[in-house]
Amino acid sequence: MTNNIQVRQPRFADNQWYSASQPQLQADIEQYLAETPPEADLGQVVGLVAPHAGHFFSGHVAGAAFRPLQPGAFQTVILIGPDHRGLAPGQITTLNVEAWRTPLGDIPVDWELLERVQQQINLRTVMTDDEHSLEIELPFLQVALQAFKLVPLIMGNQSLQMCRTLGQALIKAIDHRQDVLLVASSDLSHFYDDATARRLDEGTLRFVLEMDADGLIEHVENARRRGEPLACGAGPIAAIIHAAKALGASRSQLIKYATSADVSARAESVVGYAAVALCK
Repeated sequence: MTNNIQVRQPRFADNQWYSASQPQLQADIEQYLAETPPEADLGQVVGLVAPHAGHFFSGHVAGAAFRPLQPGAFQTVILIGPDHRGLAPGQITTLNVEAWRTPLGDIPVDWELLERVQQQINLRTVMTDDEHSLEIELPFLQVALQAFKLVPLIMGNQSLQMCRTLGQALIKAIDHRQDVLLVASSDLSHFYDDATARRLDEGTLRFVLEMDADGLIEHVENARRRGEPLACGAGPIAAIIHAAKALGASRSQLIKYATSADVSARAESVVGYAAVALCK
């Protein structure tokens, strides 16, 4: 890659979120992918939901999400995450770069498909970011698919209408291609005790498993107004549900659920994680 190509450098390969060492990261991801037995009856995967916490906490759940993927199965991944840092409040954002880098290598951006999305919805393009929700997923995709192009989208507006609008934009941009994978990056409930988190997450996941995008947004928004954080990436999940259904997905399957208490002794304040596949 020549020096004049704009590359989004890894911000979170810091040995805390995930390993900065290429050999160690490769080994970690391979282990996470191998930990969960493969699902026998998934059918054709159209979309995935995966968590984005540090790999120590949620890597085993993310590995379960990406385990069904085979090298070469998809040419492009549309990866959608929430905007934790206020990068572009009220908008959907992408970066003006030609590749995203991790310690495992560079992932080219699929600007042809990204521009097709841009034709349908007004994306804000920025030069830099400090958002972790997309980067955390990339090493899993690199190991599982080996080679692919990326369409990275950060949602600063997760309203019901924006989720519908983005879903429709994705449908028109993909235009019945079978080699595009949809991925929503989201953690579930935040900072409840473990028992409460599991109860709340079961209620949230009911909408995901029923592929009820509007119901999911209404459920999470109602909770947010009560000061209850149930899913930071509900918008990305709803958007890919809208798109996946139009692309032929007829069911949603929970592959794995956990909380941070499964790997940490802190059961009094946890974060919930789920791996879900949207399938034909």
